[in-house]
Amino acid sequence: MSWRFRQSFKILPGLKLNLSKGGLSASVGGAPFTMNLGRRGLYATASIPGTGIQFRQRLSGETHPNSQPSLYEPPRSPLSDNFPDSPPGFLPPLDSSSAPLREIRSASTELLTSESLKELKNLIQTAYEEHEEISGEFSKAKKENARATARFNSWDNGFLLKKIFKNSFAVRKTEAEIATARASELEEQLRLTTISTQVELAKEQAEPFFRMRDEFTALAECAAVWDVKADRATDKFRERTIASRTVSRDRIGFSLGSCDLIQWEQEVPHLQNVNGGDIFLYPGFILYRASKTAFSVINFHDVKLTAVPVKFHEEDGVPSDSKTIGQTWAKTNKDGSRDKRFAGNYQIPIALYGDLTLKSETGLWEEFQFSNTDRLDRFVKSWNTFVASFDDKISLVFTQENPVPPEASPETPPPPILVGTDIHFECDSCHQPIEVNVEAVGQEFRCPGCGGKLVVPAP
Repeated sequence: MSWRFRQSFKILPGLKLNLSKGGLSASVGGAPFTMNLGRRGLYATASIPGTGIQFRQRLSGETHPNSQPSLYEPPRSPLSDNFPDSPPGFLPPLDSSSAPLREIRSASTELLTSESLKELKNLIQTAYEEHEEISGEFSKAKKENARATARFNSWDNGFLLKKIFKNSFAVRKTEAEIATARASELEEQLRLTTISTQVELAKEQAEPFFRMRDEFTALAECAAVWDVKADRATDKFRERTIASRTVSRDRIGFSLGSCDLIQWEQEVPHLQNVNGGDIFLYPGFILYRASKTAFSVINFHDVKLTAVPVKFHEEDGVPSDSKTIGQTWAKTNKDGSRDKRFAGNYQIPIALYGDLTLKSETGLWEEFQFSNTDRLDRFVKSWNTFVASFDDKISLVFTQENPVPPEASPETPPPPILVGTDIHFECDSCHQPIEVNVEAVGQEFRCPGCGGKLVVPAP
């Protein structure tokens, strides 16, 4: 008996990421599933081995290789944008009567993705959305299967009821069979909509990537890590301080982790973010995850990394791995001396922290602060070494047993698995376009669109 409870679902191919000196390449597919990327968009092709039957489905719209990336301009404030290059003293927010804080956060995920990685994002998003939808249906089907099977077994294990109520017993048996078949089919569809990701690193890129991961692990062990959420310029005269910048920050934790969007056995650096998406550093690209379905993929070469030491007026206690480089007063004169007009004026230690900023033209803008400057310095050096080990070129290609000849156009559909004359026809029920080889004439198969029974017609 053949079942088809879900009229359509997308069969997602495997994803193979390869990072080498020439840049990142994403190879998608392999017989019987292949992927083709051209100016008309991204297509998936599925074939039935040994039959010559194949069908194609469009996964995304037209690509525009000549389009320009969106530029994102962070909001302006009286504070100079050049403060990371010449760090002044830092001070936590004092009173609400001062100038408003400028929020430090990235643009929306719709803008953040690098132009060169948009098709890769579309593929990941298609797979995730389809997988989540079928996952929900599969969860319901498992519960229904358990319920229907239990109802059937309660009579089947007995003697009296199934003999007296034969029709009702037959109905219970049918319901249990259908529920079991539905759960099994959805489980298989769930498997087919999971992107299996394989990441291959050339030796020249593997060593610096894993070195960067090691330095990140050490950085995550700082006694304190903060996410800087907002800042403003201080009014030194009115606030009686020598600090020129005030910040709002929260303690966070960095760690190695993984994102369910990318199925890879290795853990990667994970930067927790309070007022935006979390950041995952994968080989060749940065994944910015704001929510389950809102994410961006960013090219390492599009990100400007800035790290500087900063003097911070610390009132919450200096972390154990930080250096105290001086003292100041809660209220100071212009020359930094104690302002004696304030009763109970107390001293504040000045700690040396490391400040890290990540920015891109597409709108990435995140800032973090670390209690240990040496560990931050080593991490930044390892980042720069890794990024310098490969070009910014990124290509998305499809693979199959018989690749497209070099002279073929990128828009040319992949050739069929078997050679010979092709037959093109549509399903009478759902009008799914189907392409088969002439050698498949007369064969029976199920329509990939509606599941109906079809026979390959003669040309």
